[in-house]
Amino acid sequence: MRSLPVVYESISLRDESVPDLLVVVRLGSNTLLDEHLARSTAECHARWGIWGFSVLEVPGGDYDALARLRPIVTTRRRLLLAHGSDLIAAGFPLLPTLDPPHWTVTLAAPTAESFAAVRSHFEGPIENPAWVGRTPPVP
Repeated sequence: MRSLPVVYESISLRDESVPDLLVVVRLGSNTLLDEHLARSTAECHARWGIWGFSVLEVPGGDYDALARLRPIVTTRRRLLLAHGSDLIAAGFPLLPTLDPPHWTVTLAAPTAESFAAVRSHFEGPIENPAWVGRTPPVP
């Protein structure tokens, strides 16, 4: 029996410079565990034919601006951070996918080794400055 060819959704890329600051939001601080990265990269591959996972740009380092663009950010107490230039220098290309501030970090393969390598470029978890449960600053 002949199998049908796989057809992927075409990727529309925005014309944008590499962002300085990126955060992982999807599952908060657990997003970079191997099991979650395996699922995210498989979903990306099924959609576009590339191995990758989602991150969000923090526009100008302004977490409140990110929260206005993606309100889900306010529900995450902690975030993981990476710098776009560090990821690219380490061999993890960034693609400006979907609508701003969404980006896709691409991997050569969905292996434990590549997951560990990309994870090493993320800092945190840090307390989310846009978290709705944060204590307001004291004047």
